[in-house]
Amino acid sequence: MKTKIALLAIIIFYVIGCQKQENVTNNTNLTAIEQLTVGNQRFLDEKTIHPHQNKKTVLANQNGQKPFAVIIACSDSRVAPEILFDQGIGDLFVIRNAGNLISDIDMGSIEYAVEHLNTKLIVVLGHTECGAIKAYIDDKNGSYKNHFNHIDYIIETIAQESEEIEADKITPKATNYLGAINANIQHSLKLIQSNPIVKEHHAKIVAMRYDVHTGKIVQL
Repeated sequence: MKTKIALLAIIIFYVIGCQKQENVTNNTNLTAIEQLTVGNQRFLDEKTIHPHQNKKTVLANQNGQKPFAVIIACSDSRVAPEILFDQGIGDLFVIRNAGNLISDIDMGSIEYAVEHLNTKLIVVLGHTECGAIKAYIDDKNGSYKNHFNHIDYIIETIAQESEEIEADKITPKATNYLGAINANIQHSLKLIQSNPIVKEHHAKIVAMRYDVHTGKIVQL
């Protein structure tokens, strides 16, 4: 008898949980930014629902995808957009590289999402404790110019960003770590804003920063 009661309780809990998940993920009153913000808050509150992470979603998306946001993020293992925003399969079109930079390939990926998938929100997601930015700051003598390895190209790309150059004029980069992070985010943001395909499709572009110490994402 006790076993049956326990089994029934588990079934009821599962059904209620599924209903709750459907109610949250199918809330059409939320904008794309609000879906991300609410998802991150669930992550912070340890109330994640892990939406769209099942076989049903796999089958629903097998013939196409309709992600509601493009996320340009760093490759850092601590910065996984689907986890931080509590989203699932088919929700986010994620582009990642060290330093959340924008190369021609990254821009082409953005154009594909905007033009062919009709994604209307683009997020440049930088983060604190970024190794690429730290490498740029620590490179006091411009040693990246020697191109000993491919990491040098990452440092050089960041060093040549106009936003980084201007920020360094105001406050030396060695004492302005957060400013260097923000300048890097803004550079990628402006590159995307100038893209004619993004303009044509009226996609919204926003800058966000993730704090690896707290788990919180803020819009800049």
